[in-house]
Amino acid sequence: MIREMKQGEEDEVRSLLAKLSFEDQALWRKQIKPVDEHLAEVSEIAISEELEGRNVILVAEADDKIIGLCWCSIVDRGIDKQAEIAEFYVEREYRGKGVGRELLAAAKRLFVNEKVEVAFVWTHYGNTTAIKLYENAGFKRGDQLVMAFVPPAKDKNQARSR
Repeated sequence: MIREMKQGEEDEVRSLLAKLSFEDQALWRKQIKPVDEHLAEVSEIAISEELEGRNVILVAEADDKIIGLCWCSIVDRGIDKQAEIAEFYVEREYRGKGVGRELLAAAKRLFVNEKVEVAFVWTHYGNTTAIKLYENAGFKRGDQLVMAFVPPAKDKNQARSR
């Protein structure tokens, strides 16, 4: 079942975000931290009414637990309305069973209902499973080059002394 996240489910969603970050690190961060460290980092992420703009977190539920998420962000820039799938994750044991497809279908319905002109999703070149999933859901490879700036990690001791 796909539905919007309910208040009180933030910690379950944070747990999935930590697992996503843990799996994702091998694709671009080139460092390996245990999942517990990622959970500590995401434990303070605002994922409810504290967010600015239109953010909808869709969750997939099975066996009375949240097993997947699709975090949709919608921005009305004044000249157009754009959206992105900011975070997307399905628990390993539920992959290949249509959960991701259902989450993306729900996200696309949301984008249509919100009258979004274009929606984006980002992934790594090496994540061929995700690329196939997104393409099968109707997302097209863009002509634009996406570039990213990742600020260097702050030295924890240096940050405390300021």
